[in-house]
Amino acid sequence: MKRLLLSLSFVLCHLTFSVAQTGLRINDLFEGRIIPRERMVETRVRGRTLAKYQLTFYRSLRFSASTEEVARLRRIIDEDGRGHHATGTEVGQSYTIHIQLSPQGGKNRFLCYQDVFEGKKKPCEVMVIYMEGTISDINKLEEIINKK
Repeated sequence: MKRLLLSLSFVLCHLTFSVAQTGLRINDLFEGRIIPRERMVETRVRGRTLAKYQLTFYRSLRFSASTEEVARLRRIIDEDGRGHHATGTEVGQSYTIHIQLSPQGGKNRFLCYQDVFEGKKKPCEVMVIYMEGTISDINKLEEIINKK
């Protein structure tokens, strides 16, 4: 009985996590359809740990990508950013964008992307973060994070 309940709760948690990015093109990345899951390091956090940041859900992916994969990811991120408040910078070999998405289910949503090329022959290091919470905008979130 305990195994059944544990398995059922695991499935429900997985379903909850997988619908967070639904409706976004970047969801294909989180589902492993762009970069294989074996190449990614994923972090998921939900609960009290995030309360001090006014967040309820945090999900990040970190991986190395080829030039072609990075070009595809940048197109997808730019598509998700259209029509939303987005700020980005491109400095040297680094590209960063922060997007405040439309609220969903009473929660504000944020998407952050960064890629850094360290050399022509080395793969690019990429990080993608999706967050949900009650915090009103990404600038306030950055202020809170920098104070901690």
